[in-house]
Amino acid sequence: MTTRSAFRMFRVVVVALFVAPAAFAQAPPDGGFSLPLNCTLDRDCWIINLPDAGIGDKALDHQCGFRTYNRHEGTDVAIRDFRAVDEGADVLASAPGLVTAARDGTDEHYLHDDQTRKLTSVRACGNSVILQHDDGWESYYCHMRKGSVAVKLGQRVVRGERLGLVGMSGRTQFPHVHVEFRHRGTNLNPFTGQPVEAGCKAPVRQSLWHPEAKVSYPSFALYAAGFLDHPPTKQRIWSSARSPVSMPRHAPSLVLWASMFGTQRGDVLKLRILDPGGTAVAVREVRMSHVQARAMAFVRRQLTPSGWAEGRWLGEATLERFVDGQTVSRKIVVPLIIR
Repeated sequence: MTTRSAFRMFRVVVVALFVAPAAFAQAPPDGGFSLPLNCTLDRDCWIINLPDAGIGDKALDHQCGFRTYNRHEGTDVAIRDFRAVDEGADVLASAPGLVTAARDGTDEHYLHDDQTRKLTSVRACGNSVILQHDDGWESYYCHMRKGSVAVKLGQRVVRGERLGLVGMSGRTQFPHVHVEFRHRGTNLNPFTGQPVEAGCKAPVRQSLWHPEAKVSYPSFALYAAGFLDHPPTKQRIWSSARSPVSMPRHAPSLVLWASMFGTQRGDVLKLRILDPGGTAVAVREVRMSHVQARAMAFVRRQLTPSGWAEGRWLGEATLERFVDGQTVSRKIVVPLIIR
């Protein structure tokens, strides 16, 4: 989402300060910014979109990769699915600070069409919080759940204090927190310490992330896989990326699906359904044709006249990428009991 206009409407007063180039190299507050979610990266949360460092309409991240989209000004940290929203995912203060703006009460939209896009265009950031830190630093947090904002204007918070919960308010198509870090009015890329608009491959001045956050440039992620008895829609998987423990032996189909973040052209997804004897009864290989922030694919085997063999079945999903002469892979093995 483009946050520039949204934040201008969010904050009534905007103070413009001239900052000499050397000021950008000033160290971030309290040793750096922590992850803005109560989660473990690449286990139950994932960095999806980075700031757009491209020039004009060409969207490129700071490494000249495609983990961004046009005019995106922050870093998006996503959770697994809408069930994770229901369970509650805490948005946390990335550093000690003072609450200078807090907005709650903005409606959430889980399905997006022309009408909802009109509704969210004014408040693209949704339910939001801005923190002021020492030495002219600020952090911004967007898309929180309606009614969950837990801080008030003028309140002081410590690092890791809960600001609210991840939701679907504002202009967002998946549950995540959008975070931005600014120094004296300039929006900085937290991976480089450079202004967001500095262009890709600009020299890294310093990471703004706290060392304990263990944040690095995001790789592709095979974040979930599972079984269903019917072909899934993307909306079904994004609503609940979970797999049943068991299915009946006369289920109409066995469908193995897999969901991914950050795929690019040439990535290969391999899917296999294995019966209790270890025989592959369904196999599919999917080669990605273009860059996608999120992707989903599945393989299906329809019910045989004799029904499914009882016992322990397995689903194997493997995502592969060829990098610098080597194959990098991610794999998930999903068990399923047929009764």
